[in-house]
Amino acid sequence: MLNSILNFLKSLKPEMIVQAPSRINLINPLDAVEADFWMPAVAINGIENPLSVFLYIKKTKSISRFRIYRVIKNSKGYIFEIETEEELIKSMEDLKEKCLGECALIYASIYRLSKMSASFWEKFKEQNIEFGLINSIPRQSGLGGSAAIIISVLYGLSQYFKIFNNLSNLAENEFPINKDIIAEMATKIEDEDLKITAGYSDRYVISRGGLSFCSYYGKLFHEAISKEPLAVYDRIDEIYNINELPFILCYSGVIHESGSVHDKLRRLYLQKESTILKNYEKLAEIAWKARFALMKKDWRHLGEYFKLNTEIMNLIMKNAGFEYGIGLANNILIKLIENHPDVYAAKLTGAGGGGSVFALVKPNKIESVLLNWKDSLSKLVNDEKLFKSNFPDYPLNIRTQLKYAEFYRIKICGQGVSIIEKN
Repeated sequence: MLNSILNFLKSLKPEMIVQAPSRINLINPLDAVEADFWMPAVAINGIENPLSVFLYIKKTKSISRFRIYRVIKNSKGYIFEIETEEELIKSMEDLKEKCLGECALIYASIYRLSKMSASFWEKFKEQNIEFGLINSIPRQSGLGGSAAIIISVLYGLSQYFKIFNNLSNLAENEFPINKDIIAEMATKIEDEDLKITAGYSDRYVISRGGLSFCSYYGKLFHEAISKEPLAVYDRIDEIYNINELPFILCYSGVIHESGSVHDKLRRLYLQKESTILKNYEKLAEIAWKARFALMKKDWRHLGEYFKLNTEIMNLIMKNAGFEYGIGLANNILIKLIENHPDVYAAKLTGAGGGGSVFALVKPNKIESVLLNWKDSLSKLVNDEKLFKSNFPDYPLNIRTQLKYAEFYRIKICGQGVSIIEKN
């Protein structure tokens, strides 16, 4: 799929192509309340499906516009069709109004970048451009897809208009646009401009890349940029020589609204609900302990922390009013594979209620476990009697949604958002 996407984008004769990865939270979800804690997470690409957002930019002679393409698989490979095409608005007032519309992620990104950089806004108004997006991350899959869209737009436009890491022409109280500021902006876009409760983790991981252990100390109240510390982003894949992780990713096929989950957990946390606080402290403890297991590549020990993470998160979410804890589909997928002899653990990534889980497996058993997991799920969703015997308390209609589950082999994305082609 990656080659097909790149060949198609190159056929459009762009001046620049940008790629933004997806991400997995190793201990989660501390999103939206992570500021009292630290968290390991990893930026990823898929091996068959790149699990990324791609953005191209080029000059145009006529009006400025953007396009969103869908990827369609057929018997001959992949084809690309325009899903959305719009003229780019160049009025600040109209941009803000568009933040409430169908393409809110794109318009909110342009609006926030315009507010952050007077230099960008002047260049953007004067020059006609076309940019387009292809997203191979499943929608609302718990893999940071919306953050990847926002970050690809912020990074691509700031690179194209030469304001990225550019200290010249900064107005008073402006900051240079770099990967940390882009992560901060992306959080503000969702949290403030779009009113979607979000944390900093996804945005820093997708922006910076690699396997990280990140501290968000002092960022609980999501203050304006420079009114609180930046995150401290420690690239542990580099210092521990971790080049790959033995993970298999499964998107459940059940879409979810991560903001609604984070909003409820954040409110309970800020209200100092005692059970929530106690369990988040437990999550924080296993998060820092997991670093020592990663350091030694002790997958068995890491798996024990993952299992504990699942147990705690089910308690937290049930206490917050979510009947099935981290979600029907997620718990089913975990139980299907967690007792396999070559699997150390399976756990949620993202907010829960749908989205994705991943399995930590013996490094030389990835292919066989993936096939087993896929086969076990197929049997379960197609055999009502088998489903009832394994999950007697779960509603049968979840089987229909699980038919759309997708499995991925993955790799670490070391560079985060980046330019992959430039003329």
